Order: sequence, then C-alpha cells, then structure tokens
Amino acid sequence: MLMISTVVASKLYAQACPENIGFENGNFQNWKMFTGTTSILSSKNQVSLSEVSVASVGRHTILNNKTLVDPYGGFPVVPKNGGNYSVKLGNNGTGNQAEGISYLITVPTNRPEFTLTYQYAIVLEDPNHQPAEQPRFIARVKDVASNQYITCASFEYIATSTLPGFKKSSVSSSVIYKDWSPVTINLSGYQGKKLLIEFISADCTLGGHFGYAYVDVNNLCGDLIVGNTYCKSSEQLNISGPSGFKSYNWFNEDRSFQYGSGQALTIKPTPPEGSKIFLDLIPYEGYGCPSTVSAIVSSVDYELQLLSKSTVCQNSEIDLTSTDYVLNKSLDFTYLVYADKDLTQLITGSTKILQNTIFYVLATNYKGCESVASIDVSIFDVANITAKNPEPVCYTETVDITKDEIYEGNLTDISRSYYTDANATKTLINPSRISNSGKYYVKFVNTFGCSKILPIDVIINPKPLLKITNPTAVCFPNKVDLSNVNNFAGSDQDLTLSFYTDINLTQAVIDSKKIDQSGTYYVKATNSKGCIVSDKIEAVINELPVLVTIDPAPVCFPEKVDLTNAQLYNGTTAGVSYSYFYDQTLTNKIANPKQISETGKYFVKITNPSGCFVSGQIIVIVNPLPVIVLNKPRTIFDYDFIDLTSADIVKGSKGYVKASYFEDALLKKPIADPTKVNIAGVYYIVLENDKGCSIAGAIELNILPSPKIVVPTAFTPQKSTNNKLYPFFVSIQKLLSFKIYNKWGILVYQTDDMGTGGWDGQFKTKLQPLETFSWFADGIDLLGGKYQSKGKTILIL
Repeated sequence: MLMISTVVASKLYAQACPENIGFENGNFQNWKMFTGTTSILSSKNQVSLSEVSVASVGRHTILNNKTLVDPYGGFPVVPKNGGNYSVKLGNNGTGNQAEGISYLITVPTNRPEFTLTYQYAIVLEDPNHQPAEQPRFIARVKDVASNQYITCASFEYIATSTLPGFKKSSVSSSVIYKDWSPVTINLSGYQGKKLLIEFISADCTLGGHFGYAYVDVNNLCGDLIVGNTYCKSSEQLNISGPSGFKSYNWFNEDRSFQYGSGQALTIKPTPPEGSKIFLDLIPYEGYGCPSTVSAIVSSVDYELQLLSKSTVCQNSEIDLTSTDYVLNKSLDFTYLVYADKDLTQLITGSTKILQNTIFYVLATNYKGCESVASIDVSIFDVANITAKNPEPVCYTETVDITKDEIYEGNLTDISRSYYTDANATKTLINPSRISNSGKYYVKFVNTFGCSKILPIDVIINPKPLLKITNPTAVCFPNKVDLSNVNNFAGSDQDLTLSFYTDINLTQAVIDSKKIDQSGTYYVKATNSKGCIVSDKIEAVINELPVLVTIDPAPVCFPEKVDLTNAQLYNGTTAGVSYSYFYDQTLTNKIANPKQISETGKYFVKITNPSGCFVSGQIIVIVNPLPVIVLNKPRTIFDYDFIDLTSADIVKGSKGYVKASYFEDALLKKPIADPTKVNIAGVYYIVLENDKGCSIAGAIELNILPSPKIVVPTAFTPQKSTNNKLYPFFVSIQKLLSFKIYNKWGILVYQTDDMGTGGWDGQFKTKLQPLETFSWFADGIDLLGGKYQSKGKTILIL
C-alpha cells in the first residue's frame, strides 16, 4: 500500500553542515563578502567583484525579524521553514552595483552521496533591456581543483516576466519577484573535494534598475534520498528527494511499479530489505540536469533505551543526550530532546529542570532510522514548595513574610532564610516587619543540599494622594457641594470620599452636596486598596446684603431722576457697590443712572465685597407737561380789549387743568385782569396739569392806537414853518380823500395821497385871504375800517 506525503522529510535525517553555513551565528563567520559592479563585455554580462573585510552596509544584510516582509513581494524576509537568520544581497538602489558572498566547503570523504539545500527569494526590476543588460541573481558551485563551475548545480536568474515561479509586484508593475524556493544541490561524487558556493545579486548594467535577493542555507546536509533506511520496528518507509526540481517520480528497481510522484512520499508496507528505489529528477528548464538517483532499502535494529526516571534539584541543568541518560548511545545516531510527545518542541543544549517533566528523546541516523523514548525527570521536594504573595497592606502597616501560611508544600526539614536580592546574598534584616514595597526572596534548603529561591512580592500600598481645593465661596441661599470633583483635582482617581463635621470622623455630614453653613468640615478618602487618608475642607457661605429702596418723588418733564441718590437707599447695607438696570434679569445696564428721564420700573443691584448681591425695584415717575398751543388773537385798537382767558387763545392745548397769566417772562407779575387787556406787548400764559407740572408760553398782542386824522387848526403859508396844511395819520393805512372848503363852500384843495406836502394856501394860483376854512377827510384804518374826520383851520397871513 502506497501513501503519498506532501510533507518534506525532516532534516533530522541529515548530517550537520559546515559551521555557520546557514548564518545561525547571526554573522558572516566563515563566509567571504564581495562588492563590485556589473557591465557588458563583448555583448555578455560581466560581474566584477572584489572581496571586502566587513559587510557593506545595505548590501550584505543579516536579517532575523520573522515578521518583516519584503516591500515589493510581501513575503517574509526570513523563510518560515528555514533557520533563524537569512541574508539580503543588494538593495533597491541603482548604479549597476553587484554584491556576492561565498563559502568554501570540503565534502566529507565518507559521503559518496552528499547534498546541500538552500532557499532563495528574488526581487528584480524588469526594464526590458537586452538579456545581458538585465538585473540578475546567480547561485553556483565551483570545483576548486578544476576551477570549473558544476553545471547542474549553477543557476542564473535573469529578470524577465517568463521566469518560472515569478510574479509581478502589486506595488510596482516594473518589479517581478519570487517567493522563497528551496534548491537541493547534488554534490555526490565530490567526496574529499573543495567546493566554493557563491551567491551573487546584480543591478542592470545601464545603472537605472535594481536587483536583490535573499538567501538562507540549511544547516543540515544529507543524502539525495533520505529515509531509505528504517528501523525494524517501523511498518512504513518515509522517503524524500532533494528540493528544487520540477517533478519527482519514484520507481521500484525494474521500473515495473511506480511508487508515486512528489518530493516526499510514504511507502506502506515497507519494501523488502535490500531492494532498490529509483528516483527520476526532472529540473526546471534551464535550471539543472535531469538525473536518476537510487537508494537501497535497509533496516537498522535499534531501539533507544533511556533511564526511566531521574530525580534532580530544581534549576539543575542536565544533558539528556549524555550516557548518563541514554543507556545505549551510538555514534551512528543523532539525539534530539523534545518537550512534547509529538516532537514539535525541540530543546537545544542543556535542559534546565524547573518542575517535574516528561521529556522525549529522538534518536536518528542519517539514513532515516529513528527511535523515540521518554524519561521522567522529577525534582526533590524542595522544588515543590511554592509561595504566595501576602495580601497588600496600607502604608500604616507592615508585612510578615516568615508566616508559614504564605508557603505551600512539605516544609519538613526545610530551612528558610530571607534576602533582598535574587542571588540570596543580601540578608533581609527584619522579614517579619517589612515596611517597604518590593520583591524579596526566600531561600529554601533541604537536607540533600537542594535549594530553591522564590520571590515574594510585598505591596505596601502608599498613602493615598488627597489634594483639596476649598470650594468657591457661595452666597446665601446657595449651598456648597463638598463632593464636587473640582475640589479634589490632582487626587488619586480611585478615592471614595465621605464627609464629616468633626475631626474624629464620627459625625457624618447628612448631605455633602447641600452644605448651608459656613465652617470646617472633614474628608475621609479611601482608595481601592482600602487605604485611608483624611483632611479638612472649608465651606464659606456669605450673607446677602440688605437692600432698601425708596421710590423717588415724581418729577415733571424735562426734569430727570438721579437713581444714584443715596437718599433713595437709606437703610441699605453699607460698603456695597451699586449697579442699575432696565430689566429684572439684570442684563441691560443703564448707562447714565443719574439722568433717568422716563417713567418706569428700574432695577438696582447691590454687591457686597464677598461678591454676593441682591436686587430690587425702584419706580420712577416723570410726569409729562401739558401741551400748550397759543393762538394769537386778532389785532385791535386800544379802545377795545383782548380776553386772554378766551378758549380760543389756548385752543389745541391739552392735559391742563389750570391757566395763569403773566406780564413778564419770569412769571412774577400776574396780569391784573387777563380778560381785558388793551396794551400791546408780549404776555405769558402758564398751563398746569393735575400733577402740578406746568408749561409757559409767550403770546404777543397787537393793540393799535385808535385811528385818527389830525389837521392843524391854523397854518401860515407865508412863513418858513407851518406853511402848509396837511393831515397827520394815526392807524390809517389809506387816504380816500382830503378836501378843504372856503367859507363860501368852494373846494379849494383835495388829495388822496398820504404822501403829498399838503395845501399851500393858494387857490387857482392865488393866495387865499385870512379866514377860516373847513376840511373833510376819509380813509381806511389799519384794521380795514372806514374812517372819517372833519374840522376847521385858519389861514394866517
């Protein structure tokens, strides 16, 4: 029955390779390093390298971070199924650079069949130059004696999208890459010879495109076919071929039966001992030579025998592969120690025993036979002692680590001592009264001399940090919130607070959020560890000032009220500041409270030095004045009268209940009889409303003298003065006629012109004699009335 396996045969079947060939020392020990350039010579690619004594920064890079991935290909820079280290040759810089490393090995003389396996990953820019100009990676093996490269073990990967196994980068379309790929080099037939292994990376020869590679060499070297030798106790044969070939085909000796395909497979049942197995290896085109290798099936009668049980002191370091534990150790076998029965947790070097444990030892020879056995390693009783950390205490207490209840296990015949350091060299002075947090150490020693040191963590919780900022003072009737978080800013976050009225913390505050009395209170702070600290906190509740307002006496417009008048606030708390507002919400401030000119409710706010304030209302009454309208009466003559009390005089006035009349602007001289005024001039009328507010207005009376036409009773035409007879006018605006008659009734002169010079005493160019003449005058007075007058005058010669 055949079972095809997809798992590569374990490297445990192989022999160790030369030291540090897989870079597992974390350096280039035993490797040589080179730097140089790449160019074209006779149309062929030429890499010129010179040895350097130390790794070139950025060109020979040791890597061990298994989580780091390549920026172009996204694959890990250290292969998952490889060693702990890999090497990066080159970088993503340009400049036709080339880098190389080489290792000189000697193939063991006793190994006619010998293989070496390496893994590589490549990142190349593909600028589509001529092939000789392209970036590349070279892996090759040289036979030093013949100075010839082994054809089937030497490969050159030139950047091209048709390279087998290469992918295009998702980061840059011009970059191709190949994830980690294993290659097994067949060095059979070179036993005793020196071979030079070389790895080279190179940019393009034109200097504008890069190429770099990763390399990891397996630390185990083996035969071409591994697993052909089996232990007699096994019922199957697990075989595998070398890595890096395109296909694998397994046959029996006469090729009448194909066991299967693939690099590794399981054959069950085991073929007959002494039969031969053939493996046809088909390489990738251009990367190796087709070949057929064979192996003879053989068995080994070996069953690993171990000491069944061992008891040691805890922390002892033992070699489970030594003859102390391997009872039938053979030089033909390699021994590896595992911590689990599935052989997945390999233990390298000496094994440190920390607790009772079953270990598993695997014995293998390089042909593939393996045998597994287990050993039970236990520790003396002292190792089973454990310690638990004591409960944390507060800063006011101490810890005793000498108490038996801290320790578990058999303490019989066990001595204890206490220290401050892990090496148990510094004695702890007083282990029963520890007052400082820290890690302390207890050393246990049994009668066998086995000792054990256990750490004990002592936690002395520090004093809680309680910072108190007294709450801001408030004004009655507001209350103080002692528990407000702002009062404890900077304190530890895990504090639980309680409040008291006494320093002994016995009388709890009923409601810490509504403190209505000033005074000293006390805070107890308990943290999450149960530690307590206390302190005092002050609450201040300031009294409100007393505001007494007295409404000012009403005034008459345009008189203004002064709200700042101290008399309006008699009885108010002294030492307060005043401010004045239009609204009860005290938001609209009065700009000039000294001159309030409108009736209304105003608001006064007083603030004491503590910032507490009250407000009150004050009512201002500014009574309006009556509306006065004075109508000028018609003009009269002085023989008539004007009645100032007439309703027509003040027609249109409003809001008055009383009128007074005065001769002067100072309103000091009342008119004796305002109903009969016949003297022209300006008079004053005062209107007063029911609030006692009055307004005065001036009124001008036009009273004319009675109209008159006056003619002299005599005139002297021959004298230098009074030589013409003409009328004088009083309150006359127009002369209709002025006529003079002699005693005979004859009209001797007439005129209607008020501007003429008058009669010169002549009639028809003759001077009239001395006699009496009669005159008649008609005119229009200033009020439009007709006026007549007559009289006699004597002409005197």
